[in-house]
Amino acid sequence: MTMPQSLDRRWLARKIDKNKVLFISDLHLGFEIEWVGRGLKTSIPNWSIEILNTLRNEIMKLKPSHLVICGDFEHHFSLRQKGKKKVSILIPESMRERITQTFNSKILSIPDLEIMFVCGEHDIFLYQEFKEKCEVVSSSGTHLFNHIGVFHGDQQPFKEIVFSSEIFLGHVHPTITLKDDLQVQHKFPVFTKLSLPREDIFSLFNFPFELEEVGMIDSLPINILPAYNPYIPGYLLNKIDGGRKLHKDYPVIRQILRHPELQIQLTDGIDLGLLLDL
Repeated sequence: MTMPQSLDRRWLARKIDKNKVLFISDLHLGFEIEWVGRGLKTSIPNWSIEILNTLRNEIMKLKPSHLVICGDFEHHFSLRQKGKKKVSILIPESMRERITQTFNSKILSIPDLEIMFVCGEHDIFLYQEFKEKCEVVSSSGTHLFNHIGVFHGDQQPFKEIVFSSEIFLGHVHPTITLKDDLQVQHKFPVFTKLSLPREDIFSLFNFPFELEEVGMIDSLPINILPAYNPYIPGYLLNKIDGGRKLHKDYPVIRQILRHPELQIQLTDGIDLGLLLDL
């Protein structure tokens, strides 16, 4: 069952086994430092703190029992300056401390909220600060309540994910572009959903067809979440290469992004139908 929708909800909520679960992905907290590194001529903004304040407000409104963060809670990036080698830029310690303190006071302080972190390729430091209070799993993911599959999407998921009743992931930051009457293009973050026959899941993730299929239902829904961070660019699904040639940055889930039955929904809940028709 899907929970109520807001005008711009970058979360997906489900009632699962009498629990209320809030799924989000790709907060990329600390991303402001990249804007500065690439030439933003101002003091460092506090957008990450605003994102956490927004998350708290939505949690207090929805009152979930569980929060699942499907990877890339934090952000780091590589920068190549003219004539120099590419260097990896990490979030400054002062910014990490501010984010950690805000997460502790705004999110971890919420009573009776269980939190799961799925690590993404950008997660280096911040999730380690919460290991004692939250469940932390690798990018390959795990089962929630023994039947809900969650992973990040940058690498192959755990094999038992084929036994899930539903799958949630992030990583892609899916977006679409639409033209208005003046032929001006507008970008929109979207949710994507694809239900595949379970036998196809084996080939999708390159698993050997050797697991017993006891109790497996006919099809398996796969949900890709938009980036919770509204300032982060996304992968344009209805552009031929999405801005990334031949989906090379998404080797694990490129077949999902190309699939003709991929369903698209805006963050206000409007169903746009199949990607093929956009």
